[in-house]
Amino acid sequence: MNYKLAAIDIDGTLLTDDYSITGETKKTLHLAEEQGVTVVMCSGRGPFSVIPILEELELDGYLITHNGAVVTHSKTREILWESGFYMDDLKDVVSYCRASGIHTDFCSPFEMYTETLDNEEVNKMYAKYLATPKLVDDALRVRDKIVKFTLFGSDEQLTKAFADIQAMQLPIKTIRSGPYYIDIIEKSTSKGTALRHLADKLGISMNETIAIGNYYNDLEMIHAAGVGVAVENAPEDVKREADLIVASNNDNGVADAIRRLILEKAKIR
Repeated sequence: MNYKLAAIDIDGTLLTDDYSITGETKKTLHLAEEQGVTVVMCSGRGPFSVIPILEELELDGYLITHNGAVVTHSKTREILWESGFYMDDLKDVVSYCRASGIHTDFCSPFEMYTETLDNEEVNKMYAKYLATPKLVDDALRVRDKIVKFTLFGSDEQLTKAFADIQAMQLPIKTIRSGPYYIDIIEKSTSKGTALRHLADKLGISMNETIAIGNYYNDLEMIHAAGVGVAVENAPEDVKREADLIVASNNDNGVADAIRRLILEKAKIR
């Protein structure tokens, strides 16, 4: 199979644990593009946090962001796909987070907002993800559609919060996008759904796509793609769902996948 699109998660997949991009990964992605492959960053981050990574890679192109809620292009900023919901759906979640001391933020396609920035760990987290949220007095007074609402806290704190929010039976989707994050998105939204929309727009069949990820929010695109790839550092139950397991994010896992599936035209057994 000649693969035409590679959807690549960023944190824990493309980036090493110190949030860097290896020279080998950058070189391999450029070689894939030379082969005619469309390289798509596919992340829980917003465009404001993904575009600088593309610039570091010296690439431009399509982005699947906010865990599939927005598909756009790094140059034109045209929104090709968007799904969202309203803050009224989250009244119980906002009250829960305030009472539990869990930091939250929420996003429109190109902006991020939060109620507070008075915590050192929170500010370090935003700096790490190249994010600069705007302050609002009361999230529940926001009437515009939002595409993602995020909780940030300890693994233990969010494990409990995840179960508690699930029990609320709200009309939204709650996913663990990392050990310290819970993302809330529109119920039908996923990286897999967004990947299907983008591939259809580009005239690429899903059999001609690969998806590379490392966490639970990557599962739907791993299932949707022609070949779903997990890096070695993924949880065991994520790796069990993948067609191919490659090296870890610290050992050029993305380059390993691109080399085997595209540059060497390896076959999945």
